[in-house]
Amino acid sequence: MTIKSLYFDSVYISKLINEHMQKPRVFIVQEDEDANIILSGMLCLKGIEALKFTKGEDCIKKIREFKGKVDVVIISGDIASDRYLKIVLTIKEINNNTKILVIAEEDSEKTRLLGYGADEFTLKPMSPENVADKVFMLISREAILDNR
Repeated sequence: MTIKSLYFDSVYISKLINEHMQKPRVFIVQEDEDANIILSGMLCLKGIEALKFTKGEDCIKKIREFKGKVDVVIISGDIASDRYLKIVLTIKEINNNTKILVIAEEDSEKTRLLGYGADEFTLKPMSPENVADKVFMLISREAILDNR
């Protein structure tokens, strides 16, 4: 990632925030608390409200509290490999417009997962900057579709 792309990402997100008067909201579901802290910190630096969870059930509960008003949910690690299908289906039932990024250890379930409603799939290892780029892409895609 270059300084130039970071600048343009920041400018674009700032424009989105000004237009909608709220930060994009991203939930991170990952059992590794250190990785949660790093990723949420990176997203916050880029102007995104990031909430982190170590259990899928806690994330689902909070999505319901927010009445489905979550832009992107990142599901990563063992959570992705064990219970991801149920989590993806439940999130899409609450709000079909919430984008879901799955970061998995292997790609054996990729087709099935995308079929169940995940919007983006990628494999580990992945840097926090690259995850942030994927989140920007998902948010941008939604904003572009809203303007058509």
